[in-house]
Formats: sequence, structure tokens, C-alpha cells
Amino acid sequence: MNGMRPRYLITGLALIGLVNAIVLAGVAWNRQPPEESRLQLSERELAATYAYWRKDNSSLALRLDYRWPSQADDDHYYLSINAEKMAELGFQVPTELNEQTVRRYRRQLDRDALLVLELDGPAYQREVALLLAAHAEALRLQKSVPDSKELREAAQHAANALDYEQRRASRLLVVDVGLDLQTLRARYPDRTRYAIVRSIIEVQASSVASKWAGEGDDPRPDNQRWTWQLGGSADTPGVQSLNLPQRWHATFDSLPQQGEQSGVDYPSYQKLFSAEVAFGRRLEPWFVDLSARRVSAPQPTTKVQ
Repeated sequence: MNGMRPRYLITGLALIGLVNAIVLAGVAWNRQPPEESRLQLSERELAATYAYWRKDNSSLALRLDYRWPSQADDDHYYLSINAEKMAELGFQVPTELNEQTVRRYRRQLDRDALLVLELDGPAYQREVALLLAAHAEALRLQKSVPDSKELREAAQHAANALDYEQRRASRLLVVDVGLDLQTLRARYPDRTRYAIVRSIIEVQASSVASKWAGEGDDPRPDNQRWTWQLGGSADTPGVQSLNLPQRWHATFDSLPQQGEQSGVDYPSYQKLFSAEVAFGRRLEPWFVDLSARRVSAPQPTTKVQ
């Protein structure tokens, strides 16, 4: 019996070695040229993970922080991926919506797909434009009733939101979802602005209130005031933790910080950096370079009198 223990130990060590060899081979294959894309990111697109804050930073990791485009009408909750796109991805989307068809829709298994991420492009400019318009409207309303505390606070809140969008929010947005890499790359050929990453798509269904178009109180019974909204969401486990190589740890520790900004709702001590991130054959990212990023002194936040 004692002679079996060394055999088990050797077998276990061999298995661990084999797994590590497979992982390292996969990493090496991913980084073989040519690169699929390369983006110049900052702390706005590379968010903190738990390891980021560890005092013992023998390992440092950052998370690729992307977001979905906002809806111009934010009165309702919107699913990240709409029903039409879910059908394109191969999910069975019912045309008749009721409890039974929605239940069948929800039972569908997750599917693999690809997300297209756009850096500082039209999608981000649209986000800025939406908040510019919201800020202008809030100022207009506040000026129409100068003594209103509620409108004054709303205008200041809109100013803060715009400031955050322009200086702090991630500029990396999802602009498409698909199944074929070549098709997506032909549609988005700029490899310095568009990265394609692997994702797992999950079906989602929610009930939303339908607006009453008539006059007066809504006479409809409760079961007729709601409608089903079908769609999906995406998870990207491959970009949740990007390990920063040891050679940049000292640089990371000495990075300048963005001090607390007066007049805004989000005090920040973020480290300021610029990072070059490449995406390889397996669409997995890794750090190519990291350096300190200097920013000009922020303009005073708009104050509403």
C-alpha cells in the first residue's frame, strides 16, 4: 500500500505539469504574429480587480472595462442584446409572447459568440452627445425657474454626469455581436480602434410596462399593462483579469494619481497610466507596454447658481 503513494504523487505531479504545459502552449500560440488587434488604453478602460488593491502585489491584474451603448430613452430597462440579434446568433425567438413561449425561450442553453469593442469612436461620441443634450436641457429648465432648488440640483447633477463621461468613463463600447470573425473584421477593419473578443451569450426575458396612449387614468387591468421584452446578455471571462508582468510592477506602484476633484460627486484617486494592449490569435489580450499618463489640470466643474 505504501508503494502506491509515490506512484500517485508522481502521477499527480505529471498531470499538473501537463496542464501547465497546455496553458503555456495556448498563451504562446495566442501571441504568435500577426496580432488580431492592438489598442492604446488608459485607466478609464482598465479597471481595478481585487489584486489591484492587494498590499502584497506579487501579482497585479486589471480588468478590461467595456460597456454597452446607452438608450436615448432611459425610462425603461433595456436588455444588452435585442431579440433580432439573438435570432441572428441562433437562438429561437418566439413571435407570440406568453408565459409558455417565454418559458421555452428562457430554457435555451448559452452560446458562444464574438463581441466587437470600439475604442473612442462614434459610439463613445454618441454617449457624450446624449449627456451634452441632457445638460443643456437641465440648464434650460433651471433658468426657467431660477428659484427651484430641485431644478438647480438636477442641473448640477447633469453637469457632473457630463464631466464624468468626458474625463473618467470608459471609451470602450460594444458595437456589434456576431459569430464569424472574418465577417466582423471585414465590417470593422481598423485594428487600432476595434478589438474582437470571445463571449458567452445568455438568454434573458423581462416584463416592461407599456405606456398608456389614451387620456386620463389607464383603464387596462394589470395583466394588460405589461409586455415581455426578450433579448440576452454577454459575459467575457477572457478579459476579466489581465495579469501585469513583473517588469512593470515598479512603474505601476509609482504612477501618479488623480486627486479628488472639487465640485463633483466622485472623488477619485485612480492611478493614471497609458497601456498598450494586444489581442492575439485566440482573441485574448495581454500587455505590450505601460507608462505613466500625465493629464492637464481639469477645468472647473460647472456650478449652477
